[in-house]
Amino acid sequence: MKLVITLALSLLFLLATLWVALASGPDLEAAGDAPAVFDPGPKHLWNRLYGALVVRTDQTGAVYGADDVDPLLWPQTEHLLTGPSHRRALNLLDEFLKTHAENLIRDPAKRALLQHSLWAIFDWSALRGDTHTAERTELQVRLAKVMRRLALTPQEIKSLPDNYAQAVASGGFAREYDAANRNRAFLPPDLLQPRGPWVCIKGDWGPVAESHVIEVSGRSRFFVFVRLPQGRKETLDYFRTLWNFSEPWVKSDLAQALDPELSPELPQFPVGTEVALLRQMMLIDDSGAVVPSPITESLQIRVYRTITSRHDHNNVTIDWPAARTEQDFYETRFSQAEFLAGHAGGLRAVGQHETEFPIFQTEGSDFFEQAAKQNVAPKPGRVILSSCVGCHSAPGIKSVRSCRRLLKPNRPQIDPDPPYDALWWETGHTADWKSGHYDWGLLTGYWRAGNFR
Repeated sequence: MKLVITLALSLLFLLATLWVALASGPDLEAAGDAPAVFDPGPKHLWNRLYGALVVRTDQTGAVYGADDVDPLLWPQTEHLLTGPSHRRALNLLDEFLKTHAENLIRDPAKRALLQHSLWAIFDWSALRGDTHTAERTELQVRLAKVMRRLALTPQEIKSLPDNYAQAVASGGFAREYDAANRNRAFLPPDLLQPRGPWVCIKGDWGPVAESHVIEVSGRSRFFVFVRLPQGRKETLDYFRTLWNFSEPWVKSDLAQALDPELSPELPQFPVGTEVALLRQMMLIDDSGAVVPSPITESLQIRVYRTITSRHDHNNVTIDWPAARTEQDFYETRFSQAEFLAGHAGGLRAVGQHETEFPIFQTEGSDFFEQAAKQNVAPKPGRVILSSCVGCHSAPGIKSVRSCRRLLKPNRPQIDPDPPYDALWWETGHTADWKSGHYDWGLLTGYWRAGNFR
């Protein structure tokens, strides 16, 4: 009887081990197939570390996330915290530290990219401390050590490539919106031009695009730009009109709507107005400070083709057919592979029907682990450009969620002299936001504890 029980328990153990291995996907490192991101050799330690920590695979060996800005990890993800994936991550991080592998590559851009990826994984590991507490700690202390060794000086960070300017100079993108070719993405060459036609919204306190900053836990800074058809003066005049409007808020009749709503009478901007959201990478310098880099991670642009008088109630009741046709949506995203290869600054246009595994404003289960349990391949479930309308469905100015920064009791938007412009303020707001959060306190504690050099 004891023998039968022992055999049964052994079989269960083997089945559990097999399931964990399948759920984690094939071992790219063991197969010698780590993505050649930082070096042509797939067995290079930097590539193996990146492959183990960032890349996700399914049961067939298909690779996902190797070129994404944000790792494919969710609050409920078990990957990297259990089984072979956890042991492999610790082993590679230990090998990196023991061999001082930070000295294998001195290119500042590559060091910045690896640090930024590890930072995202660290912050994810700090999301939930109520599960796998010991495993999270094992991962975090090693990630902090490697990130510190990869840190650049402030001057090195300032000297990183301005990949947005590179992309514009490449000639690979249209320079402006073309109503006759609405599927073509564009990069405005004057987006960041001081006193140019695009006006960056400045907040009095906190990041203007706070929901985006929260989603990436302050590892990127976000700028919201508005451009009315006639340019900067018309845009600033419109901002002043909004600020002077006497009753911008109304009470909602819907019990579900907790926030005050924008008044239906709020002055509208004209058809042809363009709104842009620019995301740029933040890094941690060698002193342990959060600092901005010139690396652009994405640009989202919305062009308003028509503006109706409909009134949506705080995204509770929405005229979806109208919302999907009133704006044209565009997005340009960062590609590490293209950036390191020197192609168009590493920026690429998102296809009209391109899909993704949603990371932004999602909670819950891991797509890959759920698919493994069902023995099916994971499927990207969201059309990227169609997802924007979910948060920006209202007509005209009411779809610009940061427009609340343009209304009283905020101070009026002014046109200060550089460097004390909206970009300067937003960078400071992002760094301040990050400094007050748990994951940053945890990271700096590990960062400063002992001599990790």
